[in-house]
Parts: sequence; C-alpha cells; structure tokens
Amino acid sequence: MAEQRYVYTTHATEARGRKMGNIESVINEYASEGWRLSETLERDGTTIGMVFEREV
Repeated sequence: MAEQRYVYTTHATEARGRKMGNIESVINEYASEGWRLSETLERDGTTIGMVFEREV
C-alpha cells in the first residue's frame, strides 16, 4: 500500500473582545482550495489557530 503524503498550512484566528471571527467562512474558503481542517489549536479554551491538510 502506498504511503499517503500531505502538505499542511495553518491559519491564526483572531478574537475580538469575546467574539471570534467567522471561522465557518475561513474553513469554507480553505475547503474550496482543496484543504481539509485537520486540527484546531487552543490556548486557555480559546481557538487560536487551525491546521489544514491536503494530499500532495
């Protein structure tokens, strides 16, 4: 079986006061370019970034 290979990119999120930016639109934008949300990065219970992957 061939090994799958991926490339990764990250997107930092910005909290404005107690509101987050529109995460859904960011995910949809990356998805339209072939990226898949792989993981979220959190600090103190707040999402501070997202990791996206796609096959090479």
